[in-house]
Amino acid sequence: MREKIKTGISIFIILILLPYVAVVFRTGNMRGQKEQAEAPGLEDYVAGILPGQMSVSYQTEALKAQAVIIRTNLLKKSMEFYGIKSLSEAAEAIQEDDLKAMGFAYSSPDELEELWGYEQWETNYTKLEQIVSSTAGQVLTIDQQLVDLPYHAISAGKTRSGQVLGEGYFYLESVDCPTDVEAADYLKVQVLSLDERPVIVEQDDARYVTKIRIGEEILAGEEFRSRFSLNSSSFTLEQTEEGVRVVTKGLGHGLGLSMYQANRFADEGKTYLEILLYFYKNVECISFN
Repeated sequence: MREKIKTGISIFIILILLPYVAVVFRTGNMRGQKEQAEAPGLEDYVAGILPGQMSVSYQTEALKAQAVIIRTNLLKKSMEFYGIKSLSEAAEAIQEDDLKAMGFAYSSPDELEELWGYEQWETNYTKLEQIVSSTAGQVLTIDQQLVDLPYHAISAGKTRSGQVLGEGYFYLESVDCPTDVEAADYLKVQVLSLDERPVIVEQDDARYVTKIRIGEEILAGEEFRSRFSLNSSSFTLEQTEEGVRVVTKGLGHGLGLSMYQANRFADEGKTYLEILLYFYKNVECISFN
């Protein structure tokens, strides 16, 4: 009889406490209020920006290289945006709501989970966290100053010299990207219906068009590319019965790191530092933490 009474009391207590257990499990506290999530920090932002720039299926060393690029560019933009000279203060000043204005597409962990699904999210985000933590605080500098680090998806066979952007981009030398020609998006053919046939006026050493004429109008190569939604400004033109046949090589502006080539370098065993120093010359990788 006593055992039955004890069992009954135990069940009664469990039934009384069950709602409170559920509240704690759901909210993390007895008050039934969700604890306010800690605001993301610099490395959280790097992790949330990275998958929007480079596929998480890429090799780890290629993703590490891109993480350093993101961190460098983000801190540089933060210093300019907030008017801050200190790297550590610039890191602390970054607000999620300001990322878009600074030119970055950020996805929170919840948004990535919704995009990938839970099982894939768990695998992918663990990989992202490891990549970001292994490069935490690392940025590229010249004379202790952050540098602007452009990048693109696929080159036209070699990257472009930074001279097209000005003397300040001397660290962007044209380098060969031999495996970019193997990328699925390396070549694209489009036919444009134009009243007048464009004429290529000028190209750089990497064969990207820098100046083109349409009738009396002179356009920069990147402006022409943007106007007609071309994959790159490395292209050839041919007049056909259907219109102007445009064959583009590569995907993107061709400056800085080629993400496809970086991934192939990682396949070959190169480290992220070797990859970065191949595309960006005379730079130093430092940790500001």
